[in-house]
Amino acid sequence: MRKASPNDVVAGFTTATAGALTDWETIDAALAAQSLSLRRRAASDAFLSLAVSWESFLSRWLVAAVNKDASRAVSQLATRLQEHAEEELRVPRSHLAATLITQSHFSLNLVRQLLDPNENNIVIREHGDLDQFARRWLADPYRTALTGISSFQFKPVLATRLIRNALAHQSESALKRANDELRKSTVPVGLRVTGARRLSVDGWRRYLLSISSYRPRIAVLHDELATVASLLVVP
Repeated sequence: MRKASPNDVVAGFTTATAGALTDWETIDAALAAQSLSLRRRAASDAFLSLAVSWESFLSRWLVAAVNKDASRAVSQLATRLQEHAEEELRVPRSHLAATLITQSHFSLNLVRQLLDPNENNIVIREHGDLDQFARRWLADPYRTALTGISSFQFKPVLATRLIRNALAHQSESALKRANDELRKSTVPVGLRVTGARRLSVDGWRRYLLSISSYRPRIAVLHDELATVASLLVVP
C-alpha cells in the first residue's frame, strides 16, 4: 500500500502559497486606481483564503505523517482499547490478547477517521496543541519536527487564526483576542500591532495592507506561513 509523503504536502503548500501571493499582488496592482476600501476588501478576501489553506495544509500533513509511520498511533490506540476493556467492560487483563491491533499500517481514510471521526480538518489552535498531538499520534522524525516548532515560530500561525476569527466572526471576543495577542512583545515585529487604538473589523482590513519591512502585512503573513511549513520538512 502506497504511503503518503508529508514532504510532498509541504511542497504543495509552499508552491500554492507563493502562487496565491502573486495572484493577490496582481489583483492589488490592478486595483491601484480604485478606492482604498476596495483594495482592503480584496486583501482581506485573499487573507481569508490563506488562513483556510493553512488549516487544510496542516491537517493534511498530520494525516500524512501518521499514515507514513503509524507505530505511535498503534500504540496509542492499543492503550486506549486496553483501558476501555479493563475499566469500562471489566475484562480481566489476563483475558486480553498481547496484541490488540494487528495492522501496523493505516490507510489514509482510516487515519482521517481516527484523528477526527467527523472527518473535518484537524485544527491546531494553540502552540501547546502541537506537543499534545505529536506525543499522542506521531512517531519520529515527524514528532520531533512538529514539537520543534517554537512558540515564537508558531506566532504567525496563531496571528493568522486570530485575525481570521476577527474578520469572519466579528464578535467582541474574537476582536479582543486578536487585539490583545498581536500587541504582545512576543509577536514578531513585522506582525505586531503597535498603535494604542483598538482595531475594529475595518482596522484589521487596514492592518493587512499596512506596510511592515517595506511590504504589506498580508505578504509578510504569506511568507511567514510558508516558513513555518518548511520547518516540517523531514530529511
